[in-house]
Amino acid sequence: MSSTNKILISGYKSGFGKYAYSKLNKSKALNRDNRDEVLKSEYKTIIHSAFSSNRTDDINDYYDYVDSNILLTNDLVKCRHERFIYISSLVVHDKKDSLYKRTKLMAESIVKNKSSNYLIVRVPAMLGTSIRPNTVTKMIKEKNFKTTLSDKSTFNYILHSDLFDFIMDEKNNGVINFLSKNNINLKRVNEIVKGNTIFGDYVFQTEMVDGIKTRTSDEVIERYKKII
Repeated sequence: MSSTNKILISGYKSGFGKYAYSKLNKSKALNRDNRDEVLKSEYKTIIHSAFSSNRTDDINDYYDYVDSNILLTNDLVKCRHERFIYISSLVVHDKKDSLYKRTKLMAESIVKNKSSNYLIVRVPAMLGTSIRPNTVTKMIKEKNFKTTLSDKSTFNYILHSDLFDFIMDEKNNGVINFLSKNNINLKRVNEIVKGNTIFGDYVFQTEMVDGIKTRTSDEVIERYKKII
């Protein structure tokens, strides 16, 4: 396949999409204004990381939610491509049902049925310079940061850089869980970043799943602390 634009990236304005776009200088970025034009082309690789940031079932605009999480996936996978990379979420393993979980599974199904060469990466929380401020960011940057979460709450974090290296290896394909080697509780995160966090009582627990594991959680937090 000959392609003028070798790589197409969705979700390039923030998060992992922004990181990938910064690393791939000759890539094409998809946004709301150029969607019709971009979808007429063909690509060697499509990296689809755009999604609605609303993870609750309280939806104000259902069309926008469905379009962002499902219809856009369907449009992108119809573009001629050699490889399709979809950034999914470990939320698909949650025991509790949610609209966000279902839309991720629906989007995965679209990719599996319509692409002959795909990589679906299910990821936990991601850390990098282009993320929206989260609990870890605030623990590092804010003095006496207050959170409703208990210090016993556990999370799994990966770095944008590790995910990027993984997806760019063309030997990786299929559906893969990609996560750190262990979960980490917020008490330990606070110790690593030398924070003064004021914790609450709500205990959130992240389950470990099988998959490809990168670094230890301590290493992830240490590296993230140095880059922001």
